[in-house]
Amino acid sequence: MLGSLVIVFPTPHQGGELILRHLDREWTFDANALMALRSPPSLAYVAFYSDIEHEVLKVTSGHRVTLTYNLYSTPSELNPKTTALAVTPDSNAIDKFQTTLRALLKSPDFLPKGGTLGFGLVHLYPVTFKTELENLVRYLKGEDAHVYRACRELQLEPALRMLYDDSGSGPEFGVLMGEMVEQPDYDYYDYGVSYASHLIDELGGVSANKANSNSRTMLEWFDEGDEEGRITWISPFNGRNQLKDFAMTYGNEVSVGYIYCSPCLIARVLPASDRA
Repeated sequence: MLGSLVIVFPTPHQGGELILRHLDREWTFDANALMALRSPPSLAYVAFYSDIEHEVLKVTSGHRVTLTYNLYSTPSELNPKTTALAVTPDSNAIDKFQTTLRALLKSPDFLPKGGTLGFGLVHLYPVTFKTELENLVRYLKGEDAHVYRACRELQLEPALRMLYDDSGSGPEFGVLMGEMVEQPDYDYYDYGVSYASHLIDELGGVSANKANSNSRTMLEWFDEGDEEGRITWISPFNGRNQLKDFAMTYGNEVSVGYIYCSPCLIARVLPASDRA
């Protein structure tokens, strides 16, 4: 389910405002105030994504009559490689973000040697271990769709990736994967950092940072040549779509642990000398 559509009929009532919340933002939809501006009275409606918290305040008089629809997105008949978004992002929002990002790319001081940009996903998605990341792109919404579309317009080759980590790796490191993997083996390495050698050695994963940091551990790690996985996070990595799975871990003895993974958007940036 993508979201909900609520239609409010023009029946006399007081109260019943709809409060919408997402992260640290809040909006109030007052159907009475909107309908009072119309003569004769007309319907009022509001649509919101399924991961938006919503609350209807107490109706103090009269009757609040509504009709609610669940909104679903259906697979497009287009080739999945066209990555047509199910929800068309607002063009003004895309232009604003794209203008800001373009200004950064024009600066020779921004990633002079090139690199990888990272964007944590703001909205929730139906992510499972059976999800194909290529198809999930088509269901991006809101700010996530803005970022994807803007990066594509700037030819930064945006893509969804899964960032795997475990409880022993701390907040800084993980493994970046282009596919979903269930129950991988986990090995422990230096610096107190653990990562899935099976993911890296056999499935093409890349050790990656989960935060922008200049800590000694991170600097030592990337000094060894793992620059491919060094991500510059534009919006913080987060675990809103986090999956949890069992994994075999190897330290002094073999045991069963947990592995976590969350989707994120990445985009490739060319060296400053090659950027138009």
